[in-house]
Amino acid sequence: MTEKTKNLQKISPAELDELLSKMKSEKYSELALLGPRAKLSSSPEKWAAHLKDYRSVFQLTEFVENLAEKLLSLPNLTMLSLSGNNLGDAGVQGLSGLTNLTSLALAGNNLGIAGVQALRGLTNLTTLDLSGNYPLGEEVAQALSGLTNLTTLNLSATYLGDAGAQALSGLRNLTTLALSGNYLSDGAAQGLSGLINLTTLDLSFNEIGNAGAQALSGLTNLTTLDLTRNEFIGELGAQALSELRNLTTLVLRQNQLGDAGAKALGSLMNLTTLNLGHNQLGDAGVKALESLTNLTTLDLAGNNLGDAGAQALNGLINLTTLDLANNNLGDMGAKALGSLANLTTLNLEHNQLGDAGAQALGQLTNLTTLGLSKTEVTDLSPFKLLFEKGISAKCETGTIWEDGIFVKDCPLIHPPPEVVQQGHEAVLNYFREIEGQGVDRLYEAKMLIVGEGRAGKTSLLRRLYQADQPLPDEDETTKGIDIHRHDFPLANGRTFRLNVWDFGGQQIYHATHQFFLTKNSLYILLDDTTKDYKSVTDVGFSYWLEVIELLSDRSPVLIFQNEKGGRSKAIDEAGIKGQFPNVKEVYRGNLDKPDSVKPLSAAIEFSVQRLPHVGEEVPAKWVSIRGDLEEEARHQPYIPQEDYFAVYSRHLEFDRTKALHLSRYLHDLGVFLHFQEDRLLSRTVILQNPWATEAVFRILDDPTVVVSLGRFTSVDCERVWATTEYADMHPELLALMEKFELCYALRDQEDTWLAPQLLSPSVPPALEGWAKVGDLVLSFRYGFLPKGLISRLMVRMHRFVPRPEMAWATGVLFEREETQVLVRIMSRGNEIVLRARGLERQALLSVIASDLDALNAGFPGLEEKLSKWVPCICSKCVVLASPEMFEQKRLLKRKQDRKLAIECPGSYEDVSVLELLDGLKLENLPRWADKPSDNYAAASDASSAGQAPIKTIKVFLASSEELREDRDAFDLYFRQQNDRLRQQGAYLEIVRWENFLDAMSDSRLQDEYNREVRSCDIFVSLFKTKTGRYTEEEFDVAHRGFKEQGTPRIYAFFQDAQVSTVSGNRNDLLSLWKFQDKLSELGHFWTKYKSTEDLHLRFRDQLDKLLDQGLV
Repeated sequence: MTEKTKNLQKISPAELDELLSKMKSEKYSELALLGPRAKLSSSPEKWAAHLKDYRSVFQLTEFVENLAEKLLSLPNLTMLSLSGNNLGDAGVQGLSGLTNLTSLALAGNNLGIAGVQALRGLTNLTTLDLSGNYPLGEEVAQALSGLTNLTTLNLSATYLGDAGAQALSGLRNLTTLALSGNYLSDGAAQGLSGLINLTTLDLSFNEIGNAGAQALSGLTNLTTLDLTRNEFIGELGAQALSELRNLTTLVLRQNQLGDAGAKALGSLMNLTTLNLGHNQLGDAGVKALESLTNLTTLDLAGNNLGDAGAQALNGLINLTTLDLANNNLGDMGAKALGSLANLTTLNLEHNQLGDAGAQALGQLTNLTTLGLSKTEVTDLSPFKLLFEKGISAKCETGTIWEDGIFVKDCPLIHPPPEVVQQGHEAVLNYFREIEGQGVDRLYEAKMLIVGEGRAGKTSLLRRLYQADQPLPDEDETTKGIDIHRHDFPLANGRTFRLNVWDFGGQQIYHATHQFFLTKNSLYILLDDTTKDYKSVTDVGFSYWLEVIELLSDRSPVLIFQNEKGGRSKAIDEAGIKGQFPNVKEVYRGNLDKPDSVKPLSAAIEFSVQRLPHVGEEVPAKWVSIRGDLEEEARHQPYIPQEDYFAVYSRHLEFDRTKALHLSRYLHDLGVFLHFQEDRLLSRTVILQNPWATEAVFRILDDPTVVVSLGRFTSVDCERVWATTEYADMHPELLALMEKFELCYALRDQEDTWLAPQLLSPSVPPALEGWAKVGDLVLSFRYGFLPKGLISRLMVRMHRFVPRPEMAWATGVLFEREETQVLVRIMSRGNEIVLRARGLERQALLSVIASDLDALNAGFPGLEEKLSKWVPCICSKCVVLASPEMFEQKRLLKRKQDRKLAIECPGSYEDVSVLELLDGLKLENLPRWADKPSDNYAAASDASSAGQAPIKTIKVFLASSEELREDRDAFDLYFRQQNDRLRQQGAYLEIVRWENFLDAMSDSRLQDEYNREVRSCDIFVSLFKTKTGRYTEEEFDVAHRGFKEQGTPRIYAFFQDAQVSTVSGNRNDLLSLWKFQDKLSELGHFWTKYKSTEDLHLRFRDQLDKLLDQGLV
């Protein structure tokens, strides 16, 4: 296998036997076979160094019994990596027969001393990795003492201890040694000082201090030294290390060097890589590094360099990677970095630079990675050249291994964050549209009036903007949401449009508010002075302020106290503003008086003009298109997607992809609703939000539905939505409710749906006292628990709810075969507990917890208010239904610090941190997690209502290696589409067989290959500048199948790529054109695509047509 085609290949235990048979026949000498829980990037460039030596890297989908015995059939192996296979001592003993091995990796295999001792006969070993096998202790060093040929040894995270490290002193041939995370102190460093042949030494995450650093100073052959997070190395240690003049790589991150320590390192002239992150350096320390002109990589994150420190770096012109995150840098510092023209990676996250600094960074045209998250940058136009080169803007925090311009938590205006979130093509389109159309400015904002029921929200709206209407009667309440438009003039002659949303305050509406509470908005919180809410902890304030902070990214809030009957009330204004700084001011007035809201009205106009997005520039024609759509909205609540395209075409030359980019932007802004990812809803653009929300709340408010505890039928829908405006839209409205996770179709009752938020508040009798000793338990504790999480989780995971009668308003029983997980909100109201039992209890708990994690992630800022807890497993707690609990963050911190035991506060027994963490969740979810469960299929088959089962549609995806990224993106996108497709009775299974087969060499098992292609329903092939030997063969197999049996349906997509006439491969291009001619002769129409987003859209259109016509 060539380096060009190397990739990570997933294989099953059944496929392993075939692979080993082939390797035996071809006398393979190397094999990398990782276990199912091993974590590895799909990109070879990011793999650990030792894996790069392998031609092919495989990963098992499941653990294999007797794996070592199977490998004995490969006696020619000299290199073997089995990391993460959970072999244990017995499994490893079987490897002792592979006596030709020179390189062996057994990281993370649950080995003990017996397993290590079984390796003593492998005397040809020169490289051995036993990292992550905890705890081996000092005995491991003694067990290895006979392997005197070792030159490379990794014993990281094996709890070696000082005595163990000292016992390694006999391995005199070692040149590379990794002992990270082993509780080593200065004594260990002194014991290693005799290994004078060492060139690479990793002692990171230990407890070595200055004395240890001094002991290492005699290892003068060292070229690479990592002492990350030893914390006790200061100036004296740095001075000692300055004697290691051959060092080219030195990592001292998270120690205590200070400026004096940095100055001591200034003499290490051979350094090319230096990491001094988090070492209390200032600009003086950085200036001492000016002489290190050979540096190509420098990490100074987490210090206090300031602009002066950044300016001191501008002479290090060979730098390609620079990390200055969290260093108090401003625009001047960023400008100083603009001269480092060779930079490809620059991280400036968590600094104070703004647009002037970004402008200077735009000169760095070789950048592939730029971190700007949590800075003040609003304008990304300086990076247009990078965008054109394929570098994407991403609203996330990146790493040095990822390409992109990372702008999470930046106050973006140009382009707006809604455009950035759409992806690379949307950003390119935005800038190109501006270049072609010019710009216009938007003066518009959203204001939301919230508060408890009957507080007077509608009265406030009428006093503010509907003076011609009387105040509502006492029993007149808002059903859901009312929306009112108010325009007022600006000083620049433009008109400001204010969209005022009046929210119903009743509890039933709280769960749905989360879909409409948006950032970059102004909130008016109404306080009823007749209620005894005074402090920040009272529910009248706490709920609304928490939910606003959570969902709106701390948008500004004005509090208005409605002094009913002239009653005033003092509130803890200072305490409220102290906890919620986004509360700007408190106003008071009796709404019975017409002029009571004048001060508030002035404050509203002032506040909305200062929202960050107001006045932002957008392509001029977008504003015109939006204006036409708003005019349409005055006359009709919705239009077909084709009518939206027609409006777009009145202003711009029609381009479907660009029109959908604009639609997604306007949808994200809340101008209208257009769910492009939903096959049914994508056909309609809902222009009037009140029309949609009113329809939803009519169902939730309907007395019959309420009495039925949330169950409703198509007959109920016809009755509730009987008016003309809803008559023809029942399927779309139901799809909208499902999209909002408000209901789902009951699989055993035809034309019946369930809205879980209307379930009984009482626990079903069968679940009273359900908890048992031995349950697997996971607890989510919230500082603030958003409404509706349980009901949304039930909708999202309803395939595991075969018995809806086992659910109530605050809990639900999930089931798969004989395994059950009970999820419920505990009585204290801020904790969700998951209890699992049965054969697959950890798997099902992991699946449910992962979706709860996904729901939590949908609330920005909730992570800071959420903690996970796992029960103690000591001898006392293991027999209790309510054991002691440990917080996940605390356990992870102890794991990171290699403190792998923790004391139970009840029994005082020490408990394994790793075992506690193993009880939380599986790292890899089972295969059935993303598919309709076995229960679902069985229930569907047995359904007396005749509901059709979910149909699995197999899609074979093939392409040449040059389109691997497009193939990966296609795979990911359509796996994400399965939630949408499942509602239509379909599930998409993407089959990517070509990588595995290519990895096995040229002589593949063609019969098995043909069966896989022929069994698919759809065959998709992607091409760019060549056909690829295997991809064309795959097409031929598929085409023969289609002629003989009508399947698979075949689609060929060609990327519209620019090809160099100088460097392009002539034979590749000729093969491509020849293949296109072949398609034409066969009568097959192929399709061009411009980007991955365009590819997704084109295939989705074809897929929807096939589904509509019942052809798959």
